[in-house]
Amino acid sequence: MDSINELKIVRYGILVTIVTSVMGLVIYDLTYFQMHENSSLEAVSVKSGFGDITLSNTAQSYSISNDIYQDKDLGFQISTPNDIWQIRSMSDDLNNENMQVLKTKGFLDGIYLTQNNKTHFMIAVFDIGQKSSFELADYIDTQIETMKNTFDVDVPIKQVSASNDWAIFGVHAHSEIQDSYGEQLLYLENNRLYDNPVY
Repeated sequence: MDSINELKIVRYGILVTIVTSVMGLVIYDLTYFQMHENSSLEAVSVKSGFGDITLSNTAQSYSISNDIYQDKDLGFQISTPNDIWQIRSMSDDLNNENMQVLKTKGFLDGIYLTQNNKTHFMIAVFDIGQKSSFELADYIDTQIETMKNTFDVDVPIKQVSASNDWAIFGVHAHSEIQDSYGEQLLYLENNRLYDNPVY
């Protein structure tokens, strides 16, 4: 075989490789989009003691801003009201002992949202894929029972979605030395529990 024919074969081979690679990517993108376009949760409005909350697993598009924090590994994004609010990683704040205890419960990581060095909000992400089933109502009941060991507890808000993908509950904890109110918003997606206490 002469060098001109070899060159033609190499050129055709390269051309076929490029065309099939592009076609493969287009087909993959189309099938991926079709499989996932119907999986987004319709926006749900939830009544909270702090106001109305809208839940949606559709990514929001924002202009580039310092007020947006996005964690693609953990699968969430959050916007802060202004630059007074600070975001800190939970794993940076936890000592090794606490981290090991949390990891036995499936803890991946999370963030604290603080203002004036005081924590007001937290997102903790847990991997629940190893559990055969996970019911938010049972999880909430366990949380409340744990609090009752230390405080007198009133539960003015408790709501779990019929599809078991989100829940919210509010607790007024009081004792001789403490009187506080807080809420937890829980969200399940892709075998992950997003636990968001607000206090």
